[in-house]
Amino acid sequence: MTNGLKEVIKGLEQQKTAIERALAALREVDGTTVESSVPVAAAPARRGRAKRKGGMTPEGRRRLSEALKKRWAVKRAASQVKPVAKTQVKAKAKKKGGMTPEGRRRLSEALKKRWAVKRAAAKK
Repeated sequence: MTNGLKEVIKGLEQQKTAIERALAALREVDGTTVESSVPVAAAPARRGRAKRKGGMTPEGRRRLSEALKKRWAVKRAASQVKPVAKTQVKAKAKKKGGMTPEGRRRLSEALKKRWAVKRAAAKK
């Protein structure tokens, strides 16, 4: 058998055990005492450490805190090295886009020609 198949069988057996326990509890509540042909097995014992449902261990939180403190200390030190660059007055940035006066003039002439052609066509 492959390892994956063993895991599937193990999971199905655990589900079967859980269903049998639930049925036994419901029968007990109902007052019916029908015996199952398969004996109800006890809950399997957990091995190893219990899984955490979320959150962070105190040790993990401490490591994260130290790493962040170190990161920000490096960032602060790097920003203090270049205070001269921030105090320098930057030259006025050249405006991007827009149209030069010569370009505006050419556009105006082209539109005038276009409209003249359109008016002439409309008269005919």
